[in-house]
Amino acid sequence: MSSFWRAVVVVAVGLWSVGSLAPKIACTWEQCPDNGLDVTYDGVVIRVDNGSPAAKAGINLGDRIVSPLPRGLTRDPPQTLSFNLLHGRHMRAVTLHPVPANMRPSDRLRLLAVAASYLLFVVVGSALVLLRPSAMTWAFYGYCILRRYGDLLFYWPGSSDFFWVGALPFAALGGAGCVMVMMFALRFPTNTLLSWRRATNVAAIILGVILPVGWLYLLVRFDFLGLPSASLAHFLVRVTSAVYLAAAAVFIITLFESHGDQRQRLQWVLVFPAVLILRVIGINLPYSLPPWYPDALVAVGALIPLTVAYAVIRRRVFDVQFVISRALVYGTMTTLIAGAFLLLDWFMSKQFEQTRFTLTAEIIFALALGSSLNMLHHNVDRLVDGLFFRQRHFAERRLARAAAAVTRAETFSAVDRFVVHEPVEALDLISAALFRKSEHGGGFARRVEVGWDRHDLHELGANDPLVLHLLAEGGPVRISDVAWSSGHAPHMAHAVLAMPLLLRDQIVAIALYGPHHTGADIDPDERKSLTPLLERAGAAYDHIDAQALRAKVELLTRERELKDREIARLRAEVKGPA
Repeated sequence: MSSFWRAVVVVAVGLWSVGSLAPKIACTWEQCPDNGLDVTYDGVVIRVDNGSPAAKAGINLGDRIVSPLPRGLTRDPPQTLSFNLLHGRHMRAVTLHPVPANMRPSDRLRLLAVAASYLLFVVVGSALVLLRPSAMTWAFYGYCILRRYGDLLFYWPGSSDFFWVGALPFAALGGAGCVMVMMFALRFPTNTLLSWRRATNVAAIILGVILPVGWLYLLVRFDFLGLPSASLAHFLVRVTSAVYLAAAAVFIITLFESHGDQRQRLQWVLVFPAVLILRVIGINLPYSLPPWYPDALVAVGALIPLTVAYAVIRRRVFDVQFVISRALVYGTMTTLIAGAFLLLDWFMSKQFEQTRFTLTAEIIFALALGSSLNMLHHNVDRLVDGLFFRQRHFAERRLARAAAAVTRAETFSAVDRFVVHEPVEALDLISAALFRKSEHGGGFARRVEVGWDRHDLHELGANDPLVLHLLAEGGPVRISDVAWSSGHAPHMAHAVLAMPLLLRDQIVAIALYGPHHTGADIDPDERKSLTPLLERAGAAYDHIDAQALRAKVELLTRERELKDREIARLRAEVKGPA
């Protein structure tokens, strides 16, 4: 499918799925028809709202609607229903007329939360299938769209024909939602099917055909033929639960089979199998769980699209502490600025109520504050890292001390060790290496390393893409941003960042750093902390090179003086005595 038609399909389905929620969302602020009744697939009454038409008709919990069941019991909103009700041994005819009713505040909040969660699923699922089109992302997209049936059903206050045209496809295809999860789990995260996953995928495809037919037959049997269908519903729920649990097991197996930084990136997806297990509990024990259970499941389930997008889209693993740190920094700055303005406004309004000096003072204060934002950001950043993220603060201080100490080094090898070992120990990196320019010119040879082995890269050529990128940028370059001519980057011990050591605008060495042991990438603040160390290392190279030149000049000067004295002595001997 071309990108154009893929976008058309995704946008059209998304608009229909989300747009058709509008009538249901409208019930949060306006009255909608309701009869206050809810029954099982066998017609047993399980909900009667106080003051509702069902309660006024004398319907009680445990009463049973006698077969044939009235048509449209799952119609939402309900229409007028006429049926025979069995209470104990007494049967009587009942007619229910729905009346407009206000939604309870708790139900209103729950509906908005579920709708927001569904919108998040649709947006993330659509983005994934547009950015990374594959069988894997299409399966996840299908699950995102089809969760609507289990969480929000279908609501239409107008034409019954239109209602059933919308409700039946959602009900039928919604039965394939669990299969979509299984197909996604089997392909996650590389979109490949190997060994046992192929056979399991075939079984999932077969279930993807059978389950929608089963759910469609259930609704036709219950809503149109009026036949009790609890046994069929229980069977379909058990099959769906088994598929969900199997998908959860596949996710866990995938995590255990991953290694290194991939495992760190995938571990957040454990939210998915956890939610699947909780969902299975919810659909099998709906009346035995505390009332807050569905709400908690909605809240935790909202993490699924975020963790999946993180694992599929991002090639880097970012440190959660960095994200929290930035949020605290900017939140603190916003609070300080807003508080300062409020305090100034209060003070000026009290002192100069009869003048216009308040506005002038606020303008002057705003200009002064704007000119000092950089200083404020720096101080707040240091305060937050010092109070809440001491390890990060200590790492920054250690790298700052290392940057000051490296200028005292007297040999190139000492500088190389500082550039490699200090960042590894301060930031807890899995690897680092330094490639120094060959004395005879040309490429860069590996001199010092941590976490590299003999199979990893030993030399970078002068025309290597990474070297050319560093020359063009004159600063740090991410390995993932380098376009390698072979299409594949050489083995670099999972290096994620390259930084040049410059000497008079020439690259004399290249430092390559890997991610943290947690799998987290080197974040922007850590890169800033590394920059002074690399700059001072370049200055140390210059100092050592200058010292070597001075020593060489002194040696040549002494040799020249010795030669001059020797020549003078020989001339004196040649002339002999006068």
